Amino acid sequence: MNVILPVKSVWRSAQLLIAFHKTRQRRRRSAPLLWRPNNATARLHDDSEDREAFLVLKGDGQARDVQIRIRPDKLVLRRSSESMGWSGVVADHHSVSVKVGGTWIAIEADGSVKRESENGTTWLEADGAIVKLGGGAEILVSGDGSQLTRRTDDRLDAIIEGGVVSRAR
Repeated sequence: MNVILPVKSVWRSAQLLIAFHKTRQRRRRSAPLLWRPNNATARLHDDSEDREAFLVLKGDGQARDVQIRIRPDKLVLRRSSESMGWSGVVADHHSVSVKVGGTWIAIEADGSVKRESENGTTWLEADGAIVKLGGGAEILVSGDGSQLTRRTDDRLDAIIEGGVVSRAR
């Protein structure tokens, strides 16, 4: 049985900052110069290597601070703690990716999902097909479940409409 806990506010304030990564002479700074704009408005520049606008949400109690980096092509959320779930979120025009532990999970515009970790990569395609790469094998399952294929460096195994295939490569 799942018990629904009351929702508590996690963040208590937001602060808009602009990080200048380079000097006026175009030299890279060792640490960005942080500036708080007077009118709370920041222009977004194409080159985030020079200048970057971001919000800092201050955590309340055990909640970790979250940085929301605002770029012309994407939003990036970062949190220092991986022990509390996600540590990164990247949202652009085509996908949303979330980092949980050491694993990135991306949802693409067509509904496909990609999972990447040190153990390999798995795709769930928009048509329902599954592709798994890792552990020395490539595994493919068709969207309707009618075909299953497993390939390794020295073996090919498949369940197809006509029967079962298993042979050395």
